[in-house]
Amino acid sequence: MGPRVGVIGAGVYGTTVLQAFSWAQRCDQIELAALAEINGDVLAKQAERFGLKGYQDYREMLQNENLDAVAIVTPDHLHREMAMACADRGVHMMVQKPLDVTTAGALAMVKAARDANVLLYVDFHKRFDPGHIQLRRDVRQGRLGRIQYGYVWMEDKIVVPSVWFRGWAQHSSPAWFLGVHFYDLLYWVLGAKPVRVTATGIKDKLVGMGIDTYDSIQAKIEYANGAHFSVDCSWILPESFPSIVNQGIRMVGSQGIWEVDSQDRGIVYAVEEDAGSVVPNYYANMERDDPLGGTYPAGYVIESMLWFLQLVSRLKQGAALAELAGLYPNGEEALVSTRLCEGIHESLAGGNAAVVEL
Repeated sequence: MGPRVGVIGAGVYGTTVLQAFSWAQRCDQIELAALAEINGDVLAKQAERFGLKGYQDYREMLQNENLDAVAIVTPDHLHREMAMACADRGVHMMVQKPLDVTTAGALAMVKAARDANVLLYVDFHKRFDPGHIQLRRDVRQGRLGRIQYGYVWMEDKIVVPSVWFRGWAQHSSPAWFLGVHFYDLLYWVLGAKPVRVTATGIKDKLVGMGIDTYDSIQAKIEYANGAHFSVDCSWILPESFPSIVNQGIRMVGSQGIWEVDSQDRGIVYAVEEDAGSVVPNYYANMERDDPLGGTYPAGYVIESMLWFLQLVSRLKQGAALAELAGLYPNGEEALVSTRLCEGIHESLAGGNAAVVEL
């Protein structure tokens, strides 16, 4: 019998998690047992769609379902309380990025998981993008020489904060929601921690819509190995932009250059039922067909989720948590991007550079 797994949160991204876990259940890898979702209407629809027992209170789900693992797919500022509850019950967990919106909160989560000897997996799916995997290999093998500088951009359409997450966007920012993906990726690729950051930001459009958060944040980051990176994040691209997210990374070393355009992957389509042309990123999330199991989700976003399930299965079969070290984005590594993001907001508030250290 595979591990019993639950999901907390059934919104936009929670649906993707449910689709991935549902496929794993169809393959007899796990038992997808239950769903917790505070919105009763959403809970009823998703529980029926995926054939799950539903709970509006995640604590009740943890108490009743004897789960081996849980995916926490909730707004950023709610991760901590749910992770602490999972650790208290000895439940392995996959937490969406960021781990928490404070370093203190993230440290508490890491300690709780360590004390309970449970897996704390942070869903940094950018690490599973094949372009980023090869970039890291070349950097770590020294093929680019000494990395000197680079540029990262990640931008969402305005529908994300103004419609999808209007109820909690004021508790987040384009740095916490978007930038943290690449703050983690840079650390993972470079193998060096950030030490200093200077940030600027603009509040205008979203504030005018009644959402008190930044439209865009620009950060200049210095790393322990001497590399400098500029990271621009925003979530105000117009509705007419042909994809939900625009993103990419550019890295220059003394002996080479690498660029990964994660938005423009060479696919464009236009159909009459859509308002405009679309540039999809099927490398991230797509549907494929299996001759026995039928249609299933695939792509690097899905791979990250399924990798968590594989690790949980190994633990259930008797593997020790220490045996999995280095095989996944863990809480200690997530502390780096959390502290950097916190430093970015310190720089925004104070107008000066912030020192980044743990």
